[in-house]
Amino acid sequence: MANIDEPIYVACRRALGLDGSSEISGLLSNVQDIEVLTDHVINVVQAKMREQNSIRDVAIFVRPFVELFMDSTNAPRMYTVNKLLKKMVEFHPPLAKPFAEGILQHPRMNFALPALIWNSAMDLLQFLVRFPDYKGIRDIFKLLLEKVQMLMSHTPIQDIEKVFKFYTLVALIMNPDNNLQLSYFIQNEIKQTLPWGKPESPYPPCFSSLLLKFIDSFRPTAQLVSITGRDMLYPIVGYSNYASILWRLHFVKLKFHQTAPLPFDRAQVQPQTELFCYVIKQLNSRDLAFSLVGIARNIKQRITAIEESLADLLIWNIFETNKSQDFEGQLHLWTVTAHIVLVYVQNVCVTLSGILNTINIKVASFPGPVFGVGRDWLMWLIGQMLCHILYKSQGKPTWSDYLILLDLIRILYPDAQSLPEPDYREFLSVVSMAAASNWYFLTTRVIPAIAASSPTVSLPQHQTPVALQMHIEALKSFEDRKLSSIDDYRFYIAWNLVGNDAKANSPYIDTLFKIYILNSSQSIPSSHISHNVFGPSEGIPYRSLDAMSAHVKCLIAKQYYQEIILKNLYNATQWAAVSPGGVESFARLLAYPEVEQDRLKELLNLTEAIIGKNWYLGAHLLAELFTFRLHRIPTSIRAQLLQQFSGILVSPQHAGHPQLYCAIQNLLLNLILQFNCTDLFNQVPKLIDSKMLQSVFTKESEEINKVFILCIARSFIITGSESMPVPWCTDFLTHIMQITPHGWSASTLEAMPSFMAEWYRAHQISDAYRDIRARVDDDYKKLTNSASLANEQEIVKHFSQPNNTTCFCVFLKLTIEDRPLRSYINTFYEIFKNLLTRSMNAHYRTLAEYILREITLQQNHSQTFMQKYADAVVNMATRYNIIQLDRLLLILFLRPLDEAKTPYVHILFYFMINSSALSEIIKDFGNIARSISGDIWSMKNFHEKFHCEYHKKNIERFFMEGLIKDYLQPSMERCLPTYYSNMCLRLLPIFELIISRMFEHMPNARIVDTVLPIAQNLFRAHAAPVTFLYNTLFVYEKKLREKFNFRQSLIVGTLGNIYHMRKMEWCFSNNFTSYIENHLRVDGEKRQLPSPVFNSRYAIDLLHKLVYSVFLNSRAPIYEKSSYEYNIDWRYNEFANPSLQLIHCLAVEIFFYTGQENFNPWKLFAEPFISAQVDSDSLIPRAHYLKYLNTMGLLFSALPEYYWSHLFERMCQIFEHPLLLRCSPTDIMDLLNFRERFCTHTENMVCCFVAVVHSIWLHGSISHLQPFLSLVQVRLSQTIKTENQLLLAFQLIGPFLQRIQTESTKLLLEFVIVPYDLIARVDVHQQAFVNVDTIANFLYHIKYIVVGDAIRDRIETVVNNLHCEKLRSRLHFLCAKTDVSSTIHSQGPASAATPSSASNVDPSSVNAPTHGQLKSGTSTMQMQYTTAAMQAPPYGTSPQNIQQHFQLTTGATCGMGPDGNPAQQR
Repeated sequence: MANIDEPIYVACRRALGLDGSSEISGLLSNVQDIEVLTDHVINVVQAKMREQNSIRDVAIFVRPFVELFMDSTNAPRMYTVNKLLKKMVEFHPPLAKPFAEGILQHPRMNFALPALIWNSAMDLLQFLVRFPDYKGIRDIFKLLLEKVQMLMSHTPIQDIEKVFKFYTLVALIMNPDNNLQLSYFIQNEIKQTLPWGKPESPYPPCFSSLLLKFIDSFRPTAQLVSITGRDMLYPIVGYSNYASILWRLHFVKLKFHQTAPLPFDRAQVQPQTELFCYVIKQLNSRDLAFSLVGIARNIKQRITAIEESLADLLIWNIFETNKSQDFEGQLHLWTVTAHIVLVYVQNVCVTLSGILNTINIKVASFPGPVFGVGRDWLMWLIGQMLCHILYKSQGKPTWSDYLILLDLIRILYPDAQSLPEPDYREFLSVVSMAAASNWYFLTTRVIPAIAASSPTVSLPQHQTPVALQMHIEALKSFEDRKLSSIDDYRFYIAWNLVGNDAKANSPYIDTLFKIYILNSSQSIPSSHISHNVFGPSEGIPYRSLDAMSAHVKCLIAKQYYQEIILKNLYNATQWAAVSPGGVESFARLLAYPEVEQDRLKELLNLTEAIIGKNWYLGAHLLAELFTFRLHRIPTSIRAQLLQQFSGILVSPQHAGHPQLYCAIQNLLLNLILQFNCTDLFNQVPKLIDSKMLQSVFTKESEEINKVFILCIARSFIITGSESMPVPWCTDFLTHIMQITPHGWSASTLEAMPSFMAEWYRAHQISDAYRDIRARVDDDYKKLTNSASLANEQEIVKHFSQPNNTTCFCVFLKLTIEDRPLRSYINTFYEIFKNLLTRSMNAHYRTLAEYILREITLQQNHSQTFMQKYADAVVNMATRYNIIQLDRLLLILFLRPLDEAKTPYVHILFYFMINSSALSEIIKDFGNIARSISGDIWSMKNFHEKFHCEYHKKNIERFFMEGLIKDYLQPSMERCLPTYYSNMCLRLLPIFELIISRMFEHMPNARIVDTVLPIAQNLFRAHAAPVTFLYNTLFVYEKKLREKFNFRQSLIVGTLGNIYHMRKMEWCFSNNFTSYIENHLRVDGEKRQLPSPVFNSRYAIDLLHKLVYSVFLNSRAPIYEKSSYEYNIDWRYNEFANPSLQLIHCLAVEIFFYTGQENFNPWKLFAEPFISAQVDSDSLIPRAHYLKYLNTMGLLFSALPEYYWSHLFERMCQIFEHPLLLRCSPTDIMDLLNFRERFCTHTENMVCCFVAVVHSIWLHGSISHLQPFLSLVQVRLSQTIKTENQLLLAFQLIGPFLQRIQTESTKLLLEFVIVPYDLIARVDVHQQAFVNVDTIANFLYHIKYIVVGDAIRDRIETVVNNLHCEKLRSRLHFLCAKTDVSSTIHSQGPASAATPSSASNVDPSSVNAPTHGQLKSGTSTMQMQYTTAAMQAPPYGTSPQNIQQHFQLTTGATCGMGPDGNPAQQR
C-alpha cells in the first residue's frame, strides 16, 4: 500500500477499534451507539481524505477496504463499513467503480457467501452503480454476468434469497428507465459473456426470462439493419459489387459477417453453404470466392469450405455424367470443372488431398458402389493435376497424401473383373485409362521416391485392384513404344506418366515440336512472302491439349518459351524459326490456368528486356499475342502491360518503325478499352498510389492518354458514380494535362460526368494549329516553286527539321490538286526515310488538323469535293503506303472540334469508308469472316484459313512501297513477321471510338445507316462486341433514348453479325430471338413479324430466363446438346461465365425496347413484386419469389438511372400509403417484416416495396442510394410526420449504412444525419413515441458500428431539443464522447469507433456522476441487516411484479416474513 494512502486506512481501523484499542463484537443493544460510532468513523476518514486531496493508486487504495468489508462477520461492523464505503464514494465518486469491481472480483464473492455479507454487498452495489459512467457500468455488468455463469440449472432452496438479491441488481442495470447503461452495450455483453441461448448451454432458469426478453427487445433493431431476404440474394460472378462488406462471409463458418451484437433472423446467422457452393461452381469465380471470405489472393490460406464445396461439385458431376451417353457434353463438363478446381488448388487455398479425403468419406457412406463413366472422368480430372501439384508443392510430399487417392481408387473400382482396354484412337481412352494411370504413377514414381528419401519409414502395402490389372499391364507396355510420331492417344497417356524426369520427357517434346512447332528445311512460307512467316501453321489441337496433364502442358510452354522465344526473338536472321503453329500452340497453352500463371510473369519480364534491347521482332510478336490471344487479362497485368509497352512509343528507335508502332498502339487501345468498368474504377486509385500509371502517360501518347480518360469517364457512368467525384480523379486529370495538354469537343464533354466536364471547361488550352493552313501553303510553295529553295537537299533538310511537321499535308495537297508526283518522288522518299528515325506523331496530328480545317473552312462542300478529299487520304495509306489509316483515324476523331465543324468530320469519314480501296479491303475481310462458322479465335487453323486468306488479297505495307515501286529500286525488306494482325483488326478499337463520337453528336441517319453496317461487319472479329454494345448503350442512353432507329440499328446490326457465330441463341427471349433470326434471313425469306409488345409477361419471362439459367440450374445438366454451355468454349469466350453473359444480353434486349409505347421499366419489372398478389395466378412463382426478386435487382443494377429512377417516385407514394398511416405504432415492425409476412401469406405492399428496394440497392452501387438523400431533403422531409413513416425510412436505409461507410466517407456523413433530422421532424408532429427503445437502439447502432463521433454536434442539437422526455432520456448517452480505442465484439473487425469495456476512469467524469441517478431512497440498508429494498424493476417489469416475475423464472415462492427473514415455499 502506498505511503500516502496508509493514514486513511490506519485512521479507519483505529476509529473502528481494530488496532487493539477496542473491539466491536456481537449485537450492541443500543443502536444509537452504532450510529455514533459509524458517524465517527466516517468523519475521521473524510478528514484524512481531505488532507491528502488525491489518491495515487486507486486499486491499492480500494483493496484493504474491500477486505475489511468482506471480513465483517457481525451485523454492526457490516452496517458501519457499508455506510462508510457509501460516504467515501459520495465524497469521492471515482471510487465507486473500483469498489464495485473489488467486491465482485473478490475470491469469496460467490453464492456460498454468508447471507449477511451477500445481502450487504448487493445493497452496496445497488448504491455504487449510480456513480460510474456508462463505460464503468459496462465493466461492472460484465462481472455480474460472469457471476450469472456460476448459477447451475438447479438453485438450492437455501440460496434462493441470495439469487433474488442478485437478480434485482442485474435487473436494475438492465432496466433502460434507470439510464445506468446503454441497452446496446448490455446486449453486446450478454452475447459475449453468456452463451447465446443455445440448447446445449441454456441460460440459468432464474435469469432465462429476463435475458431472453431483453434480447427479444432488440429484434426490431436487428430487422432495421437487415437486408430483406439477404440469404436468398445471390451475386453474379464477375459482375456484382462483391467487394461490398454486405457479401462478406466468415472463411470457416461461412456465416454472414455481422459486426453488430444483435439477434438477427435465423436465416441470416446460418452458414451460407448454398451461396458459397453456387459461387464455387461458376467459372472464374476465384476473385469473388476470395472476396466473400475476406482473403486476399496473395494470402496462402487454406479454406476448408472451398474444399467441401469442390468435393460436392465433383460427386454431383459423377452421378450426372453417368446419366448421359454424350461424350462431347461429358468432356465439356469435366474440362470446365477441372479449370475450376485447378484455379483454387494453384492458389493454395485448397489441397487436392483435402478434396479427395472429403470425397472418400462421402462415397464410402453411399449404400452401394459407384459404377459408370463418371468415376473415370473423376480420375481423369485428378490425373490432370496430380503430377503438377506434386512438383509445384513447396512442402515435402508424404505417404498419407497419396494413400487417400489409392483408397479412393479402391472404393470406386471394386469390380470383380478387369476392365477391357479402350480404343486408343478415341479421346475417351485417356479417360478410361485415368484410374490405372494414377495408380501406376503413384506406385512406380511417387511412392518409391518417398521410400528412397525416408528409408526408416515403413510404407503400407498396396495391391492393385482387380479392375485395373489389364490397364496396368497396358501401361507397362507403353514404355517400349517408339515415340517418333503421334499415332493415337497412347502417346499422351504415356507422356502423362513420365513425371519430371527431363531425360524421359525429351523424346516426347522432340516429337511434338517437330510436328507442330519447329521449321524444317523444306518449309515454305505459310503466309505472304513479304512478311517472312514460315513453318507449320496449325497449332497443337485442343483435344490433344486436353489429353495432356497440367504438368505436361506447363512443360511444353516452358520449353517453347526457353528454346524458341528467348533464342529467336532478338535475332532477325533467326525469326523464321518462330512458326505460326508454334505461336498458336503457345497462345492456346496460355488459355489454361496452370500455364497462364507462370508464363504471364515470364512474358512480362521478357517485355522489359525487349524494350531495353530494341528487339523489334519480340516486341511485335508479344504485342500480337497480348492483343489477340490473351483473354480476360487481370487488371493488374493490364496496368503492367500498359506501363511497359507505352515506353516503346517514347523510344525513337521503336516509334519510328510504322508497323511496330501500329501494333503497339493497337495493343494499348485494346488493353484500355477492354478494361472492366468496375475493376477500373476500383483499381485506378491503387495504381496511381503505386506510381504505376504515371509512366503510362507520356508526351508522345496524347491519343492513348485521351482514350484512357474516356474509359475513366465511362467507368464513372456505368458504375453510377458520375455524381460522386473523387479527389484522385481531378489529380489524375491534372497530371495528364501537364504531360499532354489537350481538349475535347463540346459534345464529348456533354457525355462525360459533370464534374469532369466542368474541370475541362475550367482548363481550356490554346489552339496550337491556328496557322496550319498558312504553314502548309508556304511549304507547298517552297516545294513547287523551284526558286524558293536552291536544290533538293535543302528541300529535304527543310522538311526533315524536327519542328517542321507539314510534309504529309504537302503531299496530300499535291494529290488533291492533281500535281504529277513523279517530279517529287525522290524528294519525298528522302524526307519520309528521315522521318522513320523518330516518332511521327506530331506529323499525324498536323495532318489531322490540316484535314479538319480544309474540310470545315472550304467554301464548296459538294459531294465531289468530299469524295475526292476522302480518296486522297485513303490513297496515302492504301496506295502509297505513306501513312497508316488506323493511326490517322484515331487522331482525327479525338481532335477537339466546334459543334459547327463536327458534322464535316462524319461526312468525310462516310466518304472514306465508301472509297473503292478501303471498302474493298473491308468487304474482303467480312467475306472471310462470314465464311467461318464459329469464333475465329477458336478455329482449328486460323493462320491459313483466315490470316493468310486475307493477306493474299490485301498485302499490307508500311514503308512507302506503293510510292516507290514504279520509280525507285525496291527497298530492303523491313516488315516484321505477322501472325494475327491486319489493318481491319487494328481498325476495331478505332471504330469503337468513331461510333462513340457519332452518338455524341448524332449525325444524319444516312451516315449512321452506312457506317454502322460496315463497322459491325468488322465486329465479327471483335473480342468483346456485346460488352462494347452494352457500354455504348449505357453511356449514351440519354442521347439514344429518343433515337429509336439508331439504337435498334446498332443492336440488331452488332448482334446479327455474331449471333450464330458466337452461339447466342440462348441469351435472349424467344420473341427477340425470332426478331434477330428474321433479320438475318435474306430479303426474299424475311417474314413480316409484328413488333413484340414489351408487357409484364415479357418482363417476367426475362427474369425467368435468368432465374432458371443461373440460380436454379444446379441440377440442370450442362452437357446436353440443348444447353448453352455445351456449345461454348469459355476459355475464349467474351465473358468469363454464362451468368455474366446473360445479364449483359438481357440488358441489351431491354435497351432495344426503350422508347416503345407504354414502356415503363419500373412498372413492368418492379410493380409485380410490390402488388402483394403472389398467388397461384401470379406471374411470379411463389416458391421462387426471392430468386425472381434477386434477378430483378440484378437487372436494374445493370441499367442506367432512367430505368430505375421511378423507384423514388414510388417511395413517396408508399410513405403516404393508407396501410402505413393506419397501422398502430405497436404493430409497425410486424408490418415491415417481409419474411414473416410472406411465410404466413399476409404480405403487404409496404413490406414488398422494402424487399424490392433492398434487392436493387444490394446489387447496385452506392450511387443507387444517393438520390435518397435529395428525396429526403426535398420531399420526404415534408411527408414524414409519424413514427410509422420514420421507422419505414430506417428500414430502407439502415442495412446499407455500413456499406456506405466502407465505400464513401463523405456520403456516409450525409446519410447518418438523415435519421436525426427525421426524428426532429416527427417529434414536432406527435407528442410521444411508442417504439422508443427500437429507435434509440438503432441510433446507438449507427454511432458505435458506423460513424462514431463524426456528427456529435448535430446529435446534441437534435437530442437536447426533443419534446419527448422518454426518448430524450434514452438518447442522452449519444452525446457522450466515444472511446476511439473501444470496439464492439463481433465476428470480425469493426470499421468504426465502437464501445467496449474501459478499465480506466474517464477523466471527464472524475468529479461527479454523469448519468441518470437513482433516487436517494432507491437502495438503503435498514437496521434489519439481512434485508435490502429494491426499487428498480427488471427490464420491462413493473415494481409490484418483480417478485412474481422472479417466481415464474425459478419455480419458487420468495417473500419476506414479519421478522425480516425470507419465507420460502415449494
